[in-house]
Amino acid sequence: MRITFKTPTGKAYHLESEKFYPNILTAGSPGRVRKISKYLKNSEIIDGDRGLTVVHGEYKGIMVSAFATGMGPASAAITLPEAIELTEGPLTILRLGTAGALQNFVKPGHLVITTGCVRDERTTQAVVGAEFPAIADPELVPIIVGTAEMYGYEFLRNLWIGITHVKDDLYFRETPHFSPLYEILKPKLDSYKQMGVLASSMEFSVYCILRDFYQMKRAGKIRVGEILAILASPGESGPIELKEDIKKSKLEEDMIKIGLETLLAVENLRKGEKLPFDLSTILEKMVKMPAFSEIRTS
Repeated sequence: MRITFKTPTGKAYHLESEKFYPNILTAGSPGRVRKISKYLKNSEIIDGDRGLTVVHGEYKGIMVSAFATGMGPASAAITLPEAIELTEGPLTILRLGTAGALQNFVKPGHLVITTGCVRDERTTQAVVGAEFPAIADPELVPIIVGTAEMYGYEFLRNLWIGITHVKDDLYFRETPHFSPLYEILKPKLDSYKQMGVLASSMEFSVYCILRDFYQMKRAGKIRVGEILAILASPGESGPIELKEDIKKSKLEEDMIKIGLETLLAVENLRKGEKLPFDLSTILEKMVKMPAFSEIRTS
């Protein structure tokens, strides 16, 4: 099923590429996508008229694509279908994003792996009602955890898994004290914090909802996951301050490495090959994970 526009030559109308490989990394930032090309053999970079950079290449024997979605749910809902419609068979899409923390134990410089989203945005409600859940593919979560630990992150120290918040406005939803709608927005955000939501970003609900939309219309399982680099602590009464000392460039490089190795791990599992870490050990850590209330008070 096709819902997107194409050029007369068959290219995706907005991403301006005629192909996408079934192992995909995405980011809002074109600069982050260009960095991915450094890790690929025979990389091809497409900088379209809309500034939505696309990269294709090979990583350790698997073919990989990457593209910039632009900022916010509306832009992601335009670009993501184009990539999905130009792939066939099993497809894995990992979003490499940035976020602000909503819990005090989630610090700048940490990584969060999303398990599901609060759909506090209107874009996906054009697809299905707000009561429909936005859930990451659960089998990807322990694989991402294991891969992140290979690059020095430690589960429950600077690596977290859980629900994240998706908004369609950058400033007023995450820092409602600036908004004339403060008395409406602040209690909503507080309720998400009290329910254990870890961080706030802007796109991943679109991935989950579009996966489910297309999954009923195409052959080949689609899997979606998200890795978030935390850039700011919760903003309680003033502007959110981005922490310059967390070395955002290193976080981006780490996310790219983790994303590529996760794509490779999924392909290897599909072929019956072993992972470079013990998946049962990761699952044991997840099973023994304490409640967030215990972490918050420790």
